[in-house]
Amino acid sequence: LVLSFVEMSVAVTCNLSDGLILGVDSAVTISSGQGVSKIYENAEKIFQLGGKRVGIAIYGLAGFGERSIGSFIREFESKDPKGVMGRDCEIAEITEALRLFFQDSYGKTIGKALEKLKGKPFDEIPLMEKPLLGLIVGGYSGPAFLSEVWKVLIPNNDLPNTGSRIYGPGEFGVSWHATSTPIQRYFKGIDFDLLAELQAYVVGVLGRALTQGEQTKINEILDRHQYRYVYNSMPIQSGKDCVRFLVDLVINHFRFVEGTAVVGGKPKLGVVTYKGEGFQLLD
Repeated sequence: LVLSFVEMSVAVTCNLSDGLILGVDSAVTISSGQGVSKIYENAEKIFQLGGKRVGIAIYGLAGFGERSIGSFIREFESKDPKGVMGRDCEIAEITEALRLFFQDSYGKTIGKALEKLKGKPFDEIPLMEKPLLGLIVGGYSGPAFLSEVWKVLIPNNDLPNTGSRIYGPGEFGVSWHATSTPIQRYFKGIDFDLLAELQAYVVGVLGRALTQGEQTKINEILDRHQYRYVYNSMPIQSGKDCVRFLVDLVINHFRFVEGTAVVGGKPKLGVVTYKGEGFQLLD
């Protein structure tokens, strides 16, 4: 199989009234199909999109073939296949242009390699056997004063305009993606896999399914024990601290927990605000 870059990342977004912060870890695994050949802890997973007020965070695959995703993003900027780099446009339009570009690039590299490996056409290979690239695209539509966040999954989103909006303008909060169970446990107070197993056990003991009233009561208990942040008017610096804390939480979880570390390195952040400057990478 053609050399590929595989990452088990965590990606975090924080959309606020004053701007947007993206955060990721910095570890990347290099695989040749024969197993892991190298792990680096200083990979680039957050990118500026030209001089636009738009940033991109990635997870899943960190490269196609022998090229990093960063090099493909620079190719996208240079070729500008849908003409989004030279004019003000909606984040939705930028997201769709990126989806088309990366879907095509994926097919020419990963897709061809999978066909050779599996001995069948790409369309006949189950989706679960296809490596995933996640793109988090965030920032400002044209001259807008409120930021938004979108997500695209390659090759899953193979139809036009199938990217999903996580936060629209005026919708504030934190979202987490990829290898993020420690954050889920922190905010929600429980692992949903654990909850499903407990509920299955209770159903077995009762000998019947839970009633709607019982399920509602469980949901109410879970809701009371969630942590809640106040996002309205949260300052940008507090948002940066929040994202760094959550990414660090996952990194340190895998640093100490039994088993192989699948997230590592250090937190890397990017930010864009209402002030009009482009998306900025932070140390």
